[in-house]
Amino acid sequence: MERNRKSKKNAGGGPRDPAQKDETGFYAAYSEFARNLRIWFLAYGIGATAIFVTNEGAGRKLLASGAAETVIYLFLAGVAVQILVALLYKSAMWFLYMAEIDAENKDSWTYTASVFVSDDYWLELGCDLATIVCFGAATYHLIKVFIK
Repeated sequence: MERNRKSKKNAGGGPRDPAQKDETGFYAAYSEFARNLRIWFLAYGIGATAIFVTNEGAGRKLLASGAAETVIYLFLAGVAVQILVALLYKSAMWFLYMAEIDAENKDSWTYTASVFVSDDYWLELGCDLATIVCFGAATYHLIKVFIK
C-alpha cells in the first residue's frame, strides 16, 4: 500500500503529473506472451497443414474423409488472421513512430486509427479468438477423421 502512495508523487515528492505514466514492467511481459502466442499460432497452423502434404498416409486418410478442404481452409484462415494482425499492428506502430519523429503526423487519420488499434485490446483479443475458433474447428474435424 505504501508503494502505491509513493508512486503518485514525482521524484521531488510533489503530486505526480496525471499525464505521466509509470512503467511497471508489465508491458515487457505482455509483449513476450503476445509474441509467443503468435509464434505458436503460426507454427500450429502451418505445421498441421504441412503434415498432410508431407505424410502420404495422413493425407490420403484426410482426403478420403471428405473433410480435407474444410480442414485446410480452417487452418489457412487461422494463419491468415494472424498474418493480418501482425500487418495491422506493424503498420499502426509505424504511424505512431512517425508521429514521434514529426508531430505534424498526429493530425492524420492514420495516426488516429493507429492510436485506436494500439489502445484497443479487444480488437487483438477478438483476432486471437477467431484464430482459436478456426484452429479448434480444424482440430475437431481432424480428430473425427483419425479416431474412426
